[in-house]
Amino acid sequence: MTDPLLRQTEQQLEVALQAARMGTWALDLRTNELTTSEHCRKDYGWPVSQPMTNEDLLGLIHPDDQKMRVELIQRALATRADLEVEYRVNRPDGEQVWILVRGRAEYGADGVPFYAQGVSLDITDRKRAEERQRSLVAELNHRVKNTLAIVQSLALQTHRTTESPVAFMEALTARVRSLAKAHDLLTENSWEGALLKDVIGRTLEPYAADASAGRRIEISGPPVRLNPQTAVVLNMAFHELVTNAAKYGALSTPGGAISVVWNIDVSSDPALIEIVWSEAGGPRVHSPTRRGFGSHVLEAGLAHELGGKVVMEFPPEGFVCRMRYVASDRMHAPA
Repeated sequence: MTDPLLRQTEQQLEVALQAARMGTWALDLRTNELTTSEHCRKDYGWPVSQPMTNEDLLGLIHPDDQKMRVELIQRALATRADLEVEYRVNRPDGEQVWILVRGRAEYGADGVPFYAQGVSLDITDRKRAEERQRSLVAELNHRVKNTLAIVQSLALQTHRTTESPVAFMEALTARVRSLAKAHDLLTENSWEGALLKDVIGRTLEPYAADASAGRRIEISGPPVRLNPQTAVVLNMAFHELVTNAAKYGALSTPGGAISVVWNIDVSSDPALIEIVWSEAGGPRVHSPTRRGFGSHVLEAGLAHELGGKVVMEFPPEGFVCRMRYVASDRMHAPA
C-alpha cells in the first residue's frame, strides 16, 4: 500500500515542476536506459506519448555543443559535483531551442556512479533576451563612440573657425544642442531612423516658431526615411544652414524666407534624392572669401558621409544649396 504522505509529497512535487515548466529525467549509467517525463520530452520537441532513448536525445543535441556537454558531465561525475549544462537542441520539427539540464549522480560503494537524475528546462526565451541585451549593449557602445567622435570633431572645427573663447562656447553649445535634438528624434523612433521632414522640421523649429519676426519657412517633399547616421549628418548640415541664415542670410531681416524642397529622381538608376535649400528676402548675397565650419560640414563632411554631391550657389537674391545623393540604404522612401 502506498504511503498517503509520500503520495501527497509526490503530487506536490509534480505540481511544482509543472508550474516551473520543468521536466524530469533519470539515466541508468550501467544500462544507458533513459526515463523522461512528458514535459521533458516536450522540451526536446519529442512526441510526448513516445519514449525517448538516450540515443534519441544525443541525436537532437547541436553538434557544436556535444563535446562541451560530455566534458561537463565527466567533470561532474569525477568530482561528485552537481551537473548543470546548457546546450542547443535541434528539435525534430526544425526549431532550435536552448535546454538547461541539472542533475545529480548516485555512487556505489566502489565510488563508481551508477544512476543520475535531474530536471530539464527550456531556456530559449532567456537566451534570446540575453542575445538582444548583448546586441543592445554593443549598439549603445558603438553609438556612444560615434557621438564622442562627432563632439570631438565639432569642438576642433569650431575652435578653428571662431576668433574668441566666447564665440567658441556659443557656437559649440549651439551645435551640441542641435546634435542632442537629433538624438531625441531618433530615440522617439527607437533608433530605427527618422523621416527627412522631421529632421528638417526639428532643426528649423526655433526659427519657424518666431512668427513675430515675419519669417517664412516652407518645407515640402515626399516621405523619405533616413537611417540614424544619415539623420545625424543632415541635422548638422541644416543646423549650419539655418544658423548662417539667421546671422547673415534670409532670417537676419524681417520678411526673409527659406524654402527646403526635396524630391526622389526615380528616372536614374539607382534613384537619386535631391534636397534644395533656397533663401530669399535677405541681404544681398556675396560669395564668401573664406570657408567656415558650415562650408566644411556641407562640402566635406556631408558629401563624404552620404557619398553624394553638394553645390552651393550665391546669386545676389539669395543663397542656394543643392544636395544630391543616391537613394540607397542610407536614404529611402518608406514602404
